[in-house]
Amino acid sequence: MTPVLTRLMLALGAEMAEWATTSERLETVIGDVLEGRSLTPREIEAVQALDGLSQHLRQLSQLCGDLSNPPLSGETETDSRIRSAVQRLNLSGLGQRLGGDPRHQPAVSGEAELW
Repeated sequence: MTPVLTRLMLALGAEMAEWATTSERLETVIGDVLEGRSLTPREIEAVQALDGLSQHLRQLSQLCGDLSNPPLSGETETDSRIRSAVQRLNLSGLGQRLGGDPRHQPAVSGEAELW
């Protein structure tokens, strides 16, 4: 990976990590506001979607960091580095989608994406 691309991946990863933190703070505020309130299924789905957003941003940030790391000893092929980084993702469908698995579709609204 070129130095310019490495810097870009690191900057992108940092940006996503910052937005994940912002999303998590928003989750906390919303949780405090909604505490003790009975939520409708639509409201529950919206809160869960915000949590999913935070998790996905963290995972994508990790992926950018992994891709920007120097190759391990004996590792020369970009494809193997990408495969290895994608396999490290632990949201069930994210790694499969980014890895190009055509059989895996994104979770539909309201469905949890498991670790």
